[in-house]
Amino acid sequence: DGILGRITISAIKAFQKEIEVEITGRPSEDLLMQLQAEVRNLNNQNATSEEAINPVLPIISTGTGFYVNNNTIISNYHVVDTCNYISIGKEERLVVNAIDRVNDITVLESKQKSDAFLRLSSNPKLGNNIFAAGYPYNDILKNFNFTSGNVSSLMGSGSNISEFQFTAPIQPGNSGGPILNSKGGVVGITVSGLGAKFAELADTLPQNINFGIKVGVLKDILTEQGIKYSEGNEFWFDSSEEKIADLSRKSSVLINCHAKPNK
Repeated sequence: DGILGRITISAIKAFQKEIEVEITGRPSEDLLMQLQAEVRNLNNQNATSEEAINPVLPIISTGTGFYVNNNTIISNYHVVDTCNYISIGKEERLVVNAIDRVNDITVLESKQKSDAFLRLSSNPKLGNNIFAAGYPYNDILKNFNFTSGNVSSLMGSGSNISEFQFTAPIQPGNSGGPILNSKGGVVGITVSGLGAKFAELADTLPQNINFGIKVGVLKDILTEQGIKYSEGNEFWFDSSEEKIADLSRKSSVLINCHAKPNK
């Protein structure tokens, strides 16, 4: 919640004690980097542990990811943050390469290489036609979903300049999926929408107010990590919705979050 309260200070002190550094209870850039490294190592250990190799943990939630090269998959951090391990396809485990909690992005590595991956275009412009792809309500629908809309604002919730708003319908499970332009290039990552909780608080029903992370943020993360990706668009000119849908379907994956169920 952005407040450095008693519980947060206690958590910081516990982590500082565990990694054997000065116990101050105060956050710092170095501490956040160490925390990120510890989480990444823990996720990778879970992905290669005996428990992960044997499918003993149930799927508690699902999300969407998409390839940006032969073995790198992009999704939201909130899709994987509570998972003991993550899988795609027939129980193929993913390794966490990088996470960005602030911008809600995770970079995953797959042994299952794909010849189909998406190019990263430029940040969207107001009014652009866009398409959202993913696997919403997969426990019920069990299918890929593709919707269309336009960019309705260049800022996210709370005037967040790293995000934008769009009108293409999305549902739970779309998180982490690609948002493409009319030339088949990625302009963003689906992150959230205003749903039932907002409707209850505001006493009004939001209509097609959804949020995506701008692709420029993703490019910066990949560049910092030295991960290769292709820039631009798949097509030279505006393409048919059928071709863009097929492109996004082939490049997207259903991400399974495995964890011990809450009692």
